[in-house]
Amino acid sequence: MTYGELKPKIVFSYFKQLSDIPRGSGNERAAAEFVRDTAVSLGHEAVIDEANNVFVNAKATPGYENRAPVMLQGHLDMVCEANRGTVHDFLTDPIELVLTGDELRANGTTLGADDGVASAVILSILASPDIPHPALECLFTTEEETGLNGMRTFDASKAKARRLINLDSAGEGVATVSCAGGVRSHILFRPERAPLDGETVLTVEVSGLAGGHSGEDIDLGRKNAIVTLTRILYAASKIAPFRLVSFAGGNRDNAIPRECTAAVALTDPASFRSAAEQEIAGIAAECIPDDAAFRVVFGEAKAEEALTSGSTASFLALLSNLPNGVHGMSRAVPGLVETSSNLAVVRALADHIEIVVSSRSSVETMLDWMQNRVECAALPAGAAVEHISRYPGWDYLEGSPMQQLYLETWKECFGTDAKVVGIHAGLECGILKGKLPDMDMISIGPDIRNLHSPDEVLNVGSLARMYELVCAMLKKA
Repeated sequence: MTYGELKPKIVFSYFKQLSDIPRGSGNERAAAEFVRDTAVSLGHEAVIDEANNVFVNAKATPGYENRAPVMLQGHLDMVCEANRGTVHDFLTDPIELVLTGDELRANGTTLGADDGVASAVILSILASPDIPHPALECLFTTEEETGLNGMRTFDASKAKARRLINLDSAGEGVATVSCAGGVRSHILFRPERAPLDGETVLTVEVSGLAGGHSGEDIDLGRKNAIVTLTRILYAASKIAPFRLVSFAGGNRDNAIPRECTAAVALTDPASFRSAAEQEIAGIAAECIPDDAAFRVVFGEAKAEEALTSGSTASFLALLSNLPNGVHGMSRAVPGLVETSSNLAVVRALADHIEIVVSSRSSVETMLDWMQNRVECAALPAGAAVEHISRYPGWDYLEGSPMQQLYLETWKECFGTDAKVVGIHAGLECGILKGKLPDMDMISIGPDIRNLHSPDEVLNVGSLARMYELVCAMLKKA
């Protein structure tokens, strides 16, 4: 099968066109213009706002003029992650699509099915006059992956619809009807440095971990590269003291870090490696099959200065004390994570080291507690903390009309029973619900695996069925 043979061809044609447009978070203008211009060329009204959100109005098809309008919504941006060694500029290069059987992925980068599938499906409906539907309000938002910022700025007074199909979930036969809220914490650690005094500089690199979505995959038991390297360094420091030269890991607050690298200055490299390798063996024994490619590589480097011994100890203690992983399960929904955090990014800036922790919870008071835990970890290290981009969750409303429409339509289309669930991830539905409390909403999507990582893969048959389902729902709406 070649890419051009995928059915329905119109959906995959639009997905390919979007994949050719760089659209990482904060760089969506070209994608927004493509969507607007496409909608206008099809005879619809479309505008771009100051946040590059696109809002399209499509008139009802004949016979549907008296039915209540429906909003279709997804986000334009994608997470930009690449495998080490992959040469790709997310500001200029198109995503290189690779089709193998019924699976579509990218060549060494994230695919952008999250959430390119939404734009592809919506544009396909707008381009097909033979699909019956009520009046449609189609909202394409921006910077969803970095804090739901487009939806935050959206002027909800433009919306007349009070029924929403959000197209930013993953999984056939399952509709999302509630989600977690979240917050991003930035910790600024200002270390003291001193010149090297004859020490040897070693590098330690952790790689090969699976990573994944920091909400939906947080309970799978996958290792966090930053936490893993911190464990190795701290264990080795008890046998062979060192001063930290550098430490960097992770790229995105909503992705579990897969790689992390540090350099250390020390006088006893042999003892350091021996102690580190002992800790590495223990970590490897803990790894689940997803992390089977876990490895640690040692090397040598040159440097002129390093953190002082005191700053090194404070920094390692700070990383060790920051919350990471699952902190509580839902008491209402069996198997659903309630509260978690992801030690997501460590990077060096001009005069300090920045650490990013992303926390999620379906309970607002637990989000408060996660913020407080970050502050408690930062306090002994003298680090400053700023909490940004906090967003609300979306509360479950049992048996709403949109849920019933989804369940009935799925049964009619595919002959099986679908279900509705809550997820431990952030969706724009929570913010839109705050703006429009009477909005009845669901979120659906095709089968996508390994979101937010270069292993992201889309089941193309499931996207075709998603398109069929949305069209059938609009016909019944």
